[in-house]
Amino acid sequence: MIVGVDLAAKEKNRTGIAIISNKEVEAFEVSSDDEILDVIVDADLLVFDAPLSLPAGRCCLERECECSKFGHFRKSDLKIRKYGKVLPLTFPHIKMLTYRGIRLKNILESLNPNSLIIETHPSTARKLINLSRISSIFKIEWDELSPHESDAIIAAVTGYFYLKGECIILGDASEGTIVLPKPL
Repeated sequence: MIVGVDLAAKEKNRTGIAIISNKEVEAFEVSSDDEILDVIVDADLLVFDAPLSLPAGRCCLERECECSKFGHFRKSDLKIRKYGKVLPLTFPHIKMLTYRGIRLKNILESLNPNSLIIETHPSTARKLINLSRISSIFKIEWDELSPHESDAIIAAVTGYFYLKGECIILGDASEGTIVLPKPL
């Protein structure tokens, strides 16, 4: 089972979830960490639309911390700029999203050590894939989805192509990578 997660920075906001199982796609929204964990804990592959790591040398994303000298971006964030825009991890909204993503990733790794957890960037991935081709593989009705469900599906589809080896991996594994589908 492949699960795409369009994570919201705050628990009170809606998080999109998409599950691909046997080429069937189900998409919906949840809010709390507990709701997210209940739905995704048993996944084989989890694909998050959220930063899941800090830049090398950083212990946090606080501007006042001495570690701020190591910058606002990971190598993957800099490399993805070839394909699309990303905000600095220290941008307030992105900082909240990063902290939540890292926290959930750590919980999921402890609850299901056999699952693989990767990061993607759906707005960039969307530029690389042909939505009509994806729709024919998975029978997706894009106009019936919320923006969060749509991004979660793009994340899950990226996971599908990752498992097929049809992807681009940006960054350094020791710092955290971003996975994108190969252009279709």
